Amino acid sequence: MVTSPSRSRNVMVVVDPTPQSAAALQYALSHALVEQDKLILFYIENPSSWKNALATFIRKSSNSSSSAPNSISEGAFGTYADFLDQMRRACEVAQPKINVKIEKTDMDGRDKASVILSKSKDLRIDLIIIGQKRSLSSAILG
Repeated sequence: MVTSPSRSRNVMVVVDPTPQSAAALQYALSHALVEQDKLILFYIENPSSWKNALATFIRKSSNSSSSAPNSISEGAFGTYADFLDQMRRACEVAQPKINVKIEKTDMDGRDKASVILSKSKDLRIDLIIIGQKRSLSSAILG
């Protein structure tokens, strides 16, 4: 169980329309956030990565037996244009007392790491959560 810190924290999850990003968000919701925290969904727009990105999502049937989604994958994202809003709504269902904000930025010729670190400094971020793409061999071997 996550205990409440003495002050609210700013937690940033770097998001894009990939399963790794959805897993990072699920981790944040289930392990890192408490009621007073502010969650920032941070999306870095990169025109070269827009090709078939949403096709990688695993969609579940809308005829789920539970009344509310208990994981990000259960709230299947609609179109690429609204994946950020869908992620925000999933956060609000999973953690209704968390303040969720969406931040978007362009790469402006910089690498993603520099953009993330710069934005985290500007927003006074306490914790950054980023998804990781893993191969089968690295998942097995660690």
